[in-house]
Amino acid sequence: MPIRDLGYKPYEGKRLPHRSRYKVLIRRTLALAWGQGLVKATMIVGAFPMVVCAVIIWGKLQAMKVLSARMAQMGGQVAAPINLDDPVAYVFYCMYWCQLWFAFTLGLLVAAPAISGDVRTGAFSFYFARPVDRVHYLLGKVVPAAVLVLIITAVPALLLAGLRLSLGGGEDVALVAPKLLSVAAFAPIYSATMVLPPVALSALGRRSGSIQGLWAALFFASWLVGEGTAAATEVPYAALISIPTNLRLVGQYLFGMEPSYALPWYLPAGVLLLVVAGAGYLLLRRLNKVEVFA
Repeated sequence: MPIRDLGYKPYEGKRLPHRSRYKVLIRRTLALAWGQGLVKATMIVGAFPMVVCAVIIWGKLQAMKVLSARMAQMGGQVAAPINLDDPVAYVFYCMYWCQLWFAFTLGLLVAAPAISGDVRTGAFSFYFARPVDRVHYLLGKVVPAAVLVLIITAVPALLLAGLRLSLGGGEDVALVAPKLLSVAAFAPIYSATMVLPPVALSALGRRSGSIQGLWAALFFASWLVGEGTAAATEVPYAALISIPTNLRLVGQYLFGMEPSYALPWYLPAGVLLLVVAGAGYLLLRRLNKVEVFA
């Protein structure tokens, strides 16, 4: 078959600036992730625990106010300040205990197949044949999953803290306002722990199902071994084996709550730092092997 001249002309239009490549990749990855029905279902169902915790917070506050009023009437004195520690704690309970499962699910659905899916379909090399470098690609895969995890974890906690502020009086601001800062500090740690390890694992193979199973095994096996050993041997340091336990301890310290295990704050924080740094190292090592054509 003869080769025909189809009138090729070089592109002479306006090109996107270098910084815009991040936006294109992130927007594209978010669109692909949101196109999955399970991701939409996870985000929608993930709002239900917030509603339940909001009802609990409202109910506890109303019960405490009624009880305080009755005690004041019986004693003939002005009601004493109500202890609000328990209702405020539900901000952390919702953010960690309830939303942890949805954050983990998003990690399985979005983060774990992030790179392995590209390798399987052949898109991995195709990305680097375009004007895309390693940093563009890395952020394009990590940021969308991190954003989804932040939404499913931080937004419910912030809304609950805001609800608590709206239900209380001016004297409660000093009690609740620091929780907003706690949420803001805990959310990036939460997101990095739930996103970077599965993305790093996804760079090790091309079978997304195997990567998802490996991340689930590491997450739950470390939890069972760490918590089980700590409970059986009464050695709290064994709990440092567990990834979710370290995350819980860091959150408890940030929220000013009594930690589940009597460990210094820097130990679980150091373990999480090692996990995140190790995941980052694996990602960079894999991407450094890629030949960038652009």
